[in-house]
Amino acid sequence: MKKDSFYIKHIRPLIKHKVFTLILLFIAMVIMFTLWSAIQGGRFFKISTFKNILNSLVISAFLTIGAGCLLISGNIDLAQSAIGAFGGMVLATAVKSWGLPWYLGIVIGLVLCAAFGSLNALLVTKFRFPAFIGTLAMASMARGLMYLFSSIGNKGLAANIAFNNAPLSFIGAGSIGPIPLGIIIMLVFFIIYGIIISKSRFGLKVTLIGGNPVAASLAGINSTAITYILFINSAVLGGIAGVFNTARLGQGALLALQTNQFTGITAAILGGISFGGGAGGMGGAFIGLLILNTFQIGMGVVGVNPFWVNVFSGVLLLVALAFDFIAQRRSRSVLKAY
Repeated sequence: MKKDSFYIKHIRPLIKHKVFTLILLFIAMVIMFTLWSAIQGGRFFKISTFKNILNSLVISAFLTIGAGCLLISGNIDLAQSAIGAFGGMVLATAVKSWGLPWYLGIVIGLVLCAAFGSLNALLVTKFRFPAFIGTLAMASMARGLMYLFSSIGNKGLAANIAFNNAPLSFIGAGSIGPIPLGIIIMLVFFIIYGIIISKSRFGLKVTLIGGNPVAASLAGINSTAITYILFINSAVLGGIAGVFNTARLGQGALLALQTNQFTGITAAILGGISFGGGAGGMGGAFIGLLILNTFQIGMGVVGVNPFWVNVFSGVLLLVALAFDFIAQRRSRSVLKAY
């Protein structure tokens, strides 16, 4: 009897949780690539592979956290990667062209990213732009300003800005013991944001705004202030992704984060964060990102054409969106029944 009550109280809720399903999917994917690579005479299941997978998560992780928080609130940010690339270019310009210390370059870059985030929020809250349209326009502006910064001191010609800076090199590629610094910072961020979203009053307000804006308004929640916080947070986290990308490459790159434009949103939705808002958490988002990157690296290990990898990644997003749509339709049906 005690065993049954323990199962009902602890085990069954865990099994029914979406994160458990995602973990099973990740395990199945690891087994698949291990067997597939073994058949080809290679080896997927090794420490270096998983270290590479975790290291490849770092830049996308900050995009995923920012995008995930906004999605839970019922909003979306399509300018995040462009703003992040702009922040990285500002850092490179500050260090190389302006001769500023690396830490001051990071601060300036992130402050300017925050300004972009506040403009996104202004468009959505004050001028009632759909988030999709407003942030898409802001993405174009951020990319344009990035090219402008890259032309400073280069006779007006846009170009990558390379630099040599030891502290930034350590941030991008350094390790503390056997663990890369980027992985440590990424995990700390996921834990902090996971606690904020799932355990704090602020996280509850974010979820309520996304799930039921009318109820949130009746409860006296200032949705405008929270929307500003979340858009600024998304932009700053995009800027942090840009800083890591710039530090790793040792240059501000014109094509920075272009392939990551939808990675954060894809990983968040794959990890169970509802596209319609009001559901999801950082634990699922992390597993979703882990699945996405494991899939991409695994396909590379077994020698699949990289163009097909992009196709299959799109299929993964479609499947995740389909499940999310079905879940939303079921929840609406339950609400109508009551």
